[in-house]
Amino acid sequence: MSRSKHTDPKAIRALRRTRSPFDKRCVGDLSLRRKIVLQREGAGVLSTQGLPNKNSHSRLRIIIQPPRPEFHHPVGECELLELLNAVGPIARYGLHSIELARASVDASSSAVIFGRYCAPGRIILYEQPLPPWRLNGLLPSTILRRFERAGAIVTTLPALGATLLDWPEDTLRQFILEDIFLHELGHHVLQHYKGKRLARVARTRDHEAFANRFVEKHRGSIKSGVRPPIRRGESRSEGTVLP
Repeated sequence: MSRSKHTDPKAIRALRRTRSPFDKRCVGDLSLRRKIVLQREGAGVLSTQGLPNKNSHSRLRIIIQPPRPEFHHPVGECELLELLNAVGPIARYGLHSIELARASVDASSSAVIFGRYCAPGRIILYEQPLPPWRLNGLLPSTILRRFERAGAIVTTLPALGATLLDWPEDTLRQFILEDIFLHELGHHVLQHYKGKRLARVARTRDHEAFANRFVEKHRGSIKSGVRPPIRRGESRSEGTVLP
């Protein structure tokens, strides 16, 4: 097989595309570059230069909508960008916007809406009530365990049919970053690299399974301060609804 940038793994392809998102497909292609060198040498040109490369950064937009009274955004722009840098270009490639938005006023008080991925390349993180939370109904045990693993203090009130949820210190911020935002990034990575920007590329359960694996893979790297390994010459560079 001839060497070609079009057969690169997606991690390397993402790094190249985030550095120069508007380059044509032929720019940097080794096979094309060899042809140009041979043509120039045949014409008597001693100095050979590579094809022009206009360095530019992908235009990722951070859109912040002020929260309503009694609500807040647990994470900010700097924290989101730091996490993106920690994960690497594979997550940033094709990501157009991250929105810190208000939750719909029609949302049920028994549901907690954290985030959503909208193809192509749009992640929405919703405002959250100031803790402690009082939720109508008793949450499923799987969701209760998820909150408790994130550091939340959960109190069930069966007699009242309600659940109290408190987030001490910065546990809510960590939960939004490492569980919700990483999860939505996983949806983006699966959707974007399949080449079908708008059509759903997998069944819901497969999409969710991929996003969960993405969270587990990169959450450990972020917490330990070690980024995923780089292969083949790569260089370093800087909708979740719970009932």
